[in-house]
Amino acid sequence: MARRVLTDDIWLQIQDTMKFYGCYRSKNSKNIMEAILWKLRTGATWRDIPEDLCPWQTAYNRFNRWAIKGLWDKFFLNYEAYWIQNGYSSTEATSALISMRVELGVVRLEQLAVHEVAQLQKYTWPSTRTDIRLILKSLGAKPTTVKLHRS
Repeated sequence: MARRVLTDDIWLQIQDTMKFYGCYRSKNSKNIMEAILWKLRTGATWRDIPEDLCPWQTAYNRFNRWAIKGLWDKFFLNYEAYWIQNGYSSTEATSALISMRVELGVVRLEQLAVHEVAQLQKYTWPSTRTDIRLILKSLGAKPTTVKLHRS
């Protein structure tokens, strides 16, 4: 059983953000969001998402649909700023961001400009665990403390 981070209060805040971006919500959107957050939090592959959350294909497809609508834009900006605040150069932070976007499937390697591909080859970034507070903040939630709980 996967650990969960979305309390009812946090989920209501995220739903407001989703509504603002026009993101489709279904009865299992909370589980899908949990699966996406699990993937971002652990740095694991999409295929490793626990089955009790949702099928990995559903999480992957919904993540990309929501990315097209702009739901994750603020998260990516916060992620880049996080790297810069932790002492990385803007070039390294941008490379980490591009690497994450490619790994998540938001952009394909073929879509990148030649200089971006060269930059990716120069700086290779492994999948990284992402601070859950950074993710939730970018989605409009204002938790004071995030506690993982089992359901």
